[in-house]
Amino acid sequence: MQNADSPRDDEETGTGGVQARLGHLLGGRPLSVYGVLAAGVGVLVLLLAVVVITATGDNGQGEAPTCLPFTADEAQDLIEAGQVERITGVSDQEHPEVGPVAVEVGLTDGNCRYLPQGAITQPDLYRIIGVAAYYNQSQEGEERISIRWEQQPNVPRALLTTATPTPTATPAPTATPVPPTPTATPTKAPTATPTRTPTATPVPPTATPKPVQPTPTPTARPSPSPSPRPASTTAPPAATGTRPSG
Repeated sequence: MQNADSPRDDEETGTGGVQARLGHLLGGRPLSVYGVLAAGVGVLVLLLAVVVITATGDNGQGEAPTCLPFTADEAQDLIEAGQVERITGVSDQEHPEVGPVAVEVGLTDGNCRYLPQGAITQPDLYRIIGVAAYYNQSQEGEERISIRWEQQPNVPRALLTTATPTPTATPAPTATPVPPTPTATPTKAPTATPTRTPTATPVPPTATPKPVQPTPTPTARPSPSPSPRPASTTAPPAATGTRPSG
């Protein structure tokens, strides 16, 4: 008989010892369980890396750039020049009916800009969104602008305030002390001085000269002329040849 173990028995003993020690470390659980857990952890790490890269917006090369303000006219010029790749409109989660209160514009060079914020600036916000929508309809392919909407909670109340002025209470007028009334000193009323009306000075009558009686001038009275006696119109009896009887 040979007391020494054969090489095969030594190999089986070594393999079984390793498995026994590994099973003791794993608590008697199958090795596949830990393999699934390791794969799950790897997937989670990969997703976390994707989220970080997407959030930075610059392919992990550094921090996201700080957005700077600009006007609506400048935004329209950049859109028409094809230098805008995305527009993000922000509204209040609790009051979405108010409409957009902020608009962020992402440029093709990786920078970003934002328009004046607040409900009071909505005419400019709607204008830029409309310009971007029209640009998308007139362009095709990758040059189209991505328009997104976000709702954020706890939007500052100042951004939701419109331009309608809030009526304020009119302060009550302050009573002005009335100065003491001075005692009136009796003033003697001026006596009306009668104005003497000038009277007409009587003019003495002027003596009217008596008309001079003309002196009658004697005129020669004509002597009556004898009136001619009218001729008798009776014809004398004519003489007849009969001699009156005697």
